[in-house]
Amino acid sequence: MSRFGRPREVQRDFSLALHAFTASGALVGMAALVAVLDGSARLAIIWLLVAQLIDGIDGPLARRLLPDEATTRFDGYVLDLVIDFVTCVLVPAAFMWQFGLVPHDRYGMLVVAVMLLSSALWFSRTDQMSDDGWFRGFPSAWNMVIPTLWILGGSRWSSSLVIVVLSVLTLTDFEFAHPVRATTWRLWHLASMTVWIWSVVAGVAMSPDVPVGVQVAVLVGPVMVAISVVWRAVNSATDEKFAEQ
Repeated sequence: MSRFGRPREVQRDFSLALHAFTASGALVGMAALVAVLDGSARLAIIWLLVAQLIDGIDGPLARRLLPDEATTRFDGYVLDLVIDFVTCVLVPAAFMWQFGLVPHDRYGMLVVAVMLLSSALWFSRTDQMSDDGWFRGFPSAWNMVIPTLWILGGSRWSSSLVIVVLSVLTLTDFEFAHPVRATTWRLWHLASMTVWIWSVVAGVAMSPDVPVGVQVAVLVGPVMVAISVVWRAVNSATDEKFAEQ
């Protein structure tokens, strides 16, 4: 019996159910990929948002509902990485190629290659997250970047530049906040995510003629993230300077 008065087998089954919920992200990712291949950018973005919703609630559910001794043969952390690589990297990579966010030539292929390689390296980092919930390096959140670039409707070369710069940042120690786990500026990060999601939904609903106001709103979330990244970098540099004195 467990400390909650339930047989361990019931807890194990419940744990498996939560892992299955996480794994359902693979099905959502496949639906997004099918939408990409069918040429439906709007539907693909909606599926990517659904995948983000699953990813955003499965971890808190597991931490809240599963007792420490509830175990299965499945590793939730590894499972989460597998699903995230599909929905955050592979599907967005297909999206940006299918819908012409990068040039359809050798240069565009190089941009896609840089994105995939840097993301694979980031997902294998042993120091992905700090103790206070900040990712080290850009966390390959292409499921947010690519829809943003699509709604903004910039040139292929400007989109390529953004992708290359962020790909380089995946291999650095610049820190990006996890919107839920970060203990500092938590409300700021939750606000940035909320603004981004609703502006993307509005952009998808109004596409292909997205109003300038909505495009500006889509940029608010990324700008807020950039501000927190700069604040973190400056604060860390200041702390190191005082530590050396």
